[in-house]
Amino acid sequence: MNQVRPGSRRGTDPIEPPPATPEQAFTCAAVILAAGFGRRFGSDKRQWRMPDGRTLLESTLARYQNGFESIFLVLRPEDGDWARGLGGCTKVFAAGAHLGMGHSLTAGIAAARGFDGAFVALGDMPWIEASTLETLRRGLNDRSAIVRPVHGGTPGHPVGFGQAHFDALMNLSGDQGAKAVLDQNPQRVNTIEVADAGVVRDLDTPPPAPARCPP
Repeated sequence: MNQVRPGSRRGTDPIEPPPATPEQAFTCAAVILAAGFGRRFGSDKRQWRMPDGRTLLESTLARYQNGFESIFLVLRPEDGDWARGLGGCTKVFAAGAHLGMGHSLTAGIAAARGFDGAFVALGDMPWIEASTLETLRRGLNDRSAIVRPVHGGTPGHPVGFGQAHFDALMNLSGDQGAKAVLDQNPQRVNTIEVADAGVVRDLDTPPPAPARCPP
């Protein structure tokens, strides 16, 4: 699979989306952030084995295989060896990942900036249902729009951003997440209430019982 190693925030050549068809004029990528250290987990949770034998990160990747023109998986530079077996995505190795989420997000959006929109997802959230992603994907159809799922009043992930917000996302640094861009553009945010608790469920500590994903 493709690999991208941005040396600086804007040093990445964007990967161009495939030609749009009349039925799919708005191109959309998924940017999965998986460069964090997850210190509360006690080990590398990305490689935590789920009940079906897949790792946590493999399970999350599987959620996004349909419905997005490209998937950009943001990793740390030292992840090259163990991540070689992860397929179905373009790997983006964020040189500044150790400096905070803002740098990882910047690297991922820089790689996806040739698309009309991108959904920012977290690598430790494999319980999102495919139908939820489809609903969110349909909701992002404007380059100036932002789409965010809400479950039971709690905002969740992934969050979709039209291309008009990419520059702001690529200017993030430190531990700044996409929330800063959301707060700056409240009038652009379209919240979609979903019944899927997977949009707010992540894995911060080892589960006491098998953590099953939806089929």
